[in-house]
Amino acid sequence: METVNTSNTVPAKIPRIAVYISEEVKTDLEKLAFSERRSTSAMAAILIEEALKARGYLVEELKQDSSP
Repeated sequence: METVNTSNTVPAKIPRIAVYISEEVKTDLEKLAFSERRSTSAMAAILIEEALKARGYLVEELKQDSSP
């Protein structure tokens, strides 16, 4: 049986997470994203990837495998 998307949203092609952050962190994230001409979400994803790589959890091959 085929599932039909009846909502007005497009299904995400990549996994999503929700996080709770302080107002100060949110403000700084928005400033950084603006300065790099990125969305806040895209900036957060980049920062998470950088932190994981710095701690040895994310290898470059994984990122290349998930590219379309």
